[in-house]
Amino acid sequence: VSKENRLPKSRRRLFLPVISDSVYLAEEGACPRSTSECSYHIFKTSPQLRYIGYCDDFGPMNLACVMRFGMMLEEEIAAHPAEKIVYCSERGRRNVTNAVFLMGSYMVLVLKLSPDEVRDRFEDAYNFEAFRDATFVPADFGLSLLDCWRGLACGRALGWIGETPEDGVYDLAEYEHYDDPANGELHVVVPDKFLAFRGPKTLAEGQDYDDNDGVRRFAAQYYVDIFQELGVTTVVRLNEPQYDEQVFKAANIDHHDLEFEDCTPPSTDIVSRFMRIVDRAPGMIAVHCKAGLG
Repeated sequence: VSKENRLPKSRRRLFLPVISDSVYLAEEGACPRSTSECSYHIFKTSPQLRYIGYCDDFGPMNLACVMRFGMMLEEEIAAHPAEKIVYCSERGRRNVTNAVFLMGSYMVLVLKLSPDEVRDRFEDAYNFEAFRDATFVPADFGLSLLDCWRGLACGRALGWIGETPEDGVYDLAEYEHYDDPANGELHVVVPDKFLAFRGPKTLAEGQDYDDNDGVRRFAAQYYVDIFQELGVTTVVRLNEPQYDEQVFKAANIDHHDLEFEDCTPPSTDIVSRFMRIVDRAPGMIAVHCKAGLG
């Protein structure tokens, strides 16, 4: 047993073979050096792939990052066939957790390992941190790596995602376009059913967006054409009104208010009302709070 692995998990730096003896995952400071007998090729994904936190949230990375990571890893393997590939994570528990999420997602989607098999590969290697909601208050619920991998496996089974972007129903370029805060910051969560987006604001007449204070804000009108193209027939607002819902109604998009305190769980009554709206909606439902994360 190595000296590093005798340490408590809270003090270990990760260095672990994850795909036979050809692909490794390591934390900065634990990346190996090549020798005359063994050559390592080390690659990193930051800053290309990163999670931008809204509050104290730190992940998991989105579906585009999962797809991009798989493509990057395949390219590294193909470009360095005689070397062992080492994916090197930035230091820190949260960075390592995100790195393991990406590697494990590749193992689920491309290698077709079960989420539990992937969990077993990493479980005793490091003290991973559970993902949390987008608030600054102490988290009372943690989303584990296993939870995330099981979600991806479910998406794979439903045909939503696969080994490559072409294998699922998501258009990677479109996903990345709308993920950009400059383009609306919206995501299709369940194909043909649910879309999450940042809450619109009332802006000056004729303005679709403004960039005051270095933050792009969008008027409701900005989303109308996008929603019609995507088949959205219903908008549900979960926060206090900050725009005129008539903008959506005038475009034959139903609008419902189910306001509750941001960053808190909804009441049972609101959940029941939401489910009734979902059952009656003929097309996709676009849901927002203030930032689209609550």
